[in-house]
Amino acid sequence: MKKILYFSLLVLISLSLFMGCLASPAPADTPQEQPQDNPQDNPPPADPPPAIEEWVIVDHKTKDFGGDVPDWVVMTSIDLEAQDKYKDYIVFIIDHVGGDLNGIELWARGFSAPSEVSRMISTSVEDKFVGAAAGDMDMLETYMEEVVKTMSEAEFSGIRTEDSFWVKKQNKTSPDQIEYRYLFLITIPRTEVEAAIVRAFGDANAIPPRTEEEQTARDRVKEAFDDF
Repeated sequence: MKKILYFSLLVLISLSLFMGCLASPAPADTPQEQPQDNPQDNPPPADPPPAIEEWVIVDHKTKDFGGDVPDWVVMTSIDLEAQDKYKDYIVFIIDHVGGDLNGIELWARGFSAPSEVSRMISTSVEDKFVGAAAGDMDMLETYMEEVVKTMSEAEFSGIRTEDSFWVKKQNKTSPDQIEYRYLFLITIPRTEVEAAIVRAFGDANAIPPRTEEEQTARDRVKEAFDDF
């Protein structure tokens, strides 16, 4: 009898354990670790480009008389020199910007084309000399000073003021921004400037080079002025 009870008890325990396993919930899936974004993989958005200011001409020298703005006012010197009309000239567009018409007209009355163009030519010669003499300026400094000095003293008889004009411009983005601009269109025969450059280098050659290396450097600079 005891054996029967003992055996029955074992069966009940076994059934309880079996039913407990069936009733237990299945283990939840372990969530997979999500990859973290690398800040370097997602750079911050670039700042938007600044708005381009757009200026429009709202008044000009001949507007009251039904005139139009001349083409040269909105062109560059390089653009003009590419035209057949100016192919044999060096063209200068010299301007002044101010806040009112009276101010720029006062500047225009005091403007001297010969002195301003001579100054600009001298500056251009110096800049070109420095660029051509890169690396050799230590030995060519005195030579350059003589060239620039002669060019600054040169007188050009062919300087001509082709036209002058003023415009009033307004900023479309900020209509309160107004500016006045007075422009001069000036030309000089290219041959006259080239002749002055030849004279300037000739005068500078009165100072003999100290070494063959310096002479080579001088020759290299002079060649650079063949397409001035």
